[in-house]
Amino acid sequence: MTETIAKMAAEVNAVRVTIDDLLLASREVHKLPPEDRDWEGRLHLMVRLFQSEPDKARAVEYRLMAMSKLLESGVLPHWVLPKATDGSVQIAEPVWATAATAPLLLRERDAYFDPQSFAERVLALAEPDGNA
Repeated sequence: MTETIAKMAAEVNAVRVTIDDLLLASREVHKLPPEDRDWEGRLHLMVRLFQSEPDKARAVEYRLMAMSKLLESGVLPHWVLPKATDGSVQIAEPVWATAATAPLLLRERDAYFDPQSFAERVLALAEPDGNA
């Protein structure tokens, strides 16, 4: 990791991001036409959503990107991604909470979470359902 990337990672991780920030941004991204959901379209959207907080705009985009990659990787347990009756996938709240607070790691053009520590955080935040 270069000094520049390390500095940027520290700056992004210093920004307070909430579940509500991530949910708002995610909802708004899904309202964009598919052709506008590329990195440039999402970045413009984040700047509009967080007008007075450019660092938050960047942090939210990086966290959503990293969460998306992690979900696509299949690393997380199946119960954190229950399917709705319409076939869509719902993301459990502990995943959103972890995505808002877990240390974000950066590479040249990539933001990501450490899969093992992310999964451990999700499990720590999850409350068991039912009685055993």
